[in-house]
Amino acid sequence: MVQVVRDAAGAPIEARRLTKRYREVPAVDGVDVTVLPGEIYGFLGPNGAGKTTTMRMLLGLVRPDAGTIRLFGRDPKEDLLAALKGVAGIIEEPRLYSYLSGRANLRMLADFDRSGVDRAFVEEVLETVELRDRAGDRVREYSQGMRQRLGIAACLVRRPRLLMLDEPANGLDPAGIRYLRRLLRRLSADGITVFLSSHLLAEVQELCARVAIVAAGRIVYEGEIDELRARAGRRYRLTAAALERAASVCAAVPGISDVAIVDEHVTFAVDADEALLALTRGLAEADIAILALVPEQLTLERVFFELTEGPAERETVPA
Repeated sequence: MVQVVRDAAGAPIEARRLTKRYREVPAVDGVDVTVLPGEIYGFLGPNGAGKTTTMRMLLGLVRPDAGTIRLFGRDPKEDLLAALKGVAGIIEEPRLYSYLSGRANLRMLADFDRSGVDRAFVEEVLETVELRDRAGDRVREYSQGMRQRLGIAACLVRRPRLLMLDEPANGLDPAGIRYLRRLLRRLSADGITVFLSSHLLAEVQELCARVAIVAAGRIVYEGEIDELRARAGRRYRLTAAALERAASVCAAVPGISDVAIVDEHVTFAVDADEALLALTRGLAEADIAILALVPEQLTLERVFFELTEGPAERETVPA
């Protein structure tokens, strides 16, 4: 298994007020990101949200218009090579020589990097990504999943402490995605910090404890994935006679908020179980029959879209 060499102190990534504009249009607008050692951190957002531009700035491929970056406490503007020591990444897709074998690609990259990696370590990396049996084949014969694994292997040849991956599941079938998850968990267990950019919510929620959600170049949520799950689980749906009167009763109950009429139902958020008891009493006192009162099956997918696109059109009820 690939082992991590630990040295410098400081968070793997610390970015503050990171900003990049193209022709006065903000691609990244004041982004703050802190990634902690050893975690798999999800950077989540729809296509065009600014994820790739942010990663390019972190890797020194694009100069920010404003803001600061620290990689393990080092400033890329002061010394890019020093800041990128122990950092490796793939932007958009791996760049490989298709006419060479997978093994030849890795050996050549190891020679260019001058990191002192010997051929035995290249074989170890091939074993880690489960490509040793196909290492002698030309890359043009590899499947999409195999090319992604070889791209990660090319990063591991540098013995990184921080691995940055931009949409690594793109083009993978379900088996390839499952393998990628296992591999990233294994690398994280070995001490490699992973910064994972994706527009696929299911991908990051399976791997990440913390995420940042970005939309239109700005972070709209940053925190624990469990908090997002909790947000998805506090809503209820009421089916009742006299729908508008029922909605008014809901809106008047302390602890109930975000009341709306959607598709012949009243939906609302609940802060505590006591609010549900108060609601049922209020509906009974108003002589409104409850036909159904069930937890709404909100998903993280819906939370994601509400954060990045705003809530779907609905008739809201004033409190």
